[in-house]
Amino acid sequence: MSPKKQEYVVGIDLGGTKIYAAVVDKKGHILGSARKRTKAELGFDMTIQRMATCVELAVAEAGVNMADILAVGVGSPGPLDLKKGRIIETPNLKWQDAPLKADLKKRLQRPVAIDNDGNVGLLGEYAYGAGHGSQDMVGLFIGTGIGGGVIINGRLLHGFNENAAELGHMILNPDGPLCGCRNHGCLEAFASRLAIEREIRQAIDGGVASRIFDGLDQPGAMLRSKRLSEAYGANDAAVVQAIERSATYVGYGVASLLNIFNPEVVVIGGGVVEAIGQPYVDIVQRVASQNVFKIALRNVRIVAAELKDDSAVLGAAELAWQKIAK
Repeated sequence: MSPKKQEYVVGIDLGGTKIYAAVVDKKGHILGSARKRTKAELGFDMTIQRMATCVELAVAEAGVNMADILAVGVGSPGPLDLKKGRIIETPNLKWQDAPLKADLKKRLQRPVAIDNDGNVGLLGEYAYGAGHGSQDMVGLFIGTGIGGGVIINGRLLHGFNENAAELGHMILNPDGPLCGCRNHGCLEAFASRLAIEREIRQAIDGGVASRIFDGLDQPGAMLRSKRLSEAYGANDAAVVQAIERSATYVGYGVASLLNIFNPEVVVIGGGVVEAIGQPYVDIVQRVASQNVFKIALRNVRIVAAELKDDSAVLGAAELAWQKIAK
């Protein structure tokens, strides 16, 4: 008897700054991966091309063929039209009514499943990471923007129009800073990496000491998470102030989510959390616990994502496996 043919899927994490693709087996093992800058400013068609190239590079690194790939899952910024497989709009990528599913399927000649990037990040942690074994979870992923997701009784919450759990856009203060979604005072506008950078620049303009821009060829360039981590570790005053402000607002957001959903696990992830580590999560835990009904906190775990940069790509792979199973 000939050995059973191995089966794989590809998960894609489409972010505001990078595309990350990985070939994944049924046990959640990543066999090969590739990354590229998103370069959304070049247009949607070019991004589809870069996504496809990323998949091809990941497949090559895994040592398999595209014929071995059963399906592709994508975590994308939203809001999304899941029935039509289209991006309705993306505040950070500046696209509207973009046919993500159809165009990627045409380019790769494979079945494609899409969902909100926050949902797939949470799905990854649910299937393989910090939430494994739980049935009720909430996740917040702090990166260029803030994604989120909710799992109730083991199922992703999509809502009536399939765009539930845009947790980064809960409004904390209607008089707060302008968000990419064009509203004011969203959690994302207070706590994302872009918000952290804005706070750092404002603090420096106000006379707070900082060396984070020293040595940069382009002082106006976007700050990377690694540089934030190094500056935070060096106790850079402006950076510490901005990071702690971000974590504090996320803590307030988590308190509201605990009161609303009463999950067993709250997972905090994304590039900012990966860069800063447990000190960020500690602030979130403290602020949330001080601003929530105690019953909603009983036996609840507020933890850092275990899969780090792989949360969304493994969740997207799980999405692909689910598509095959239907």
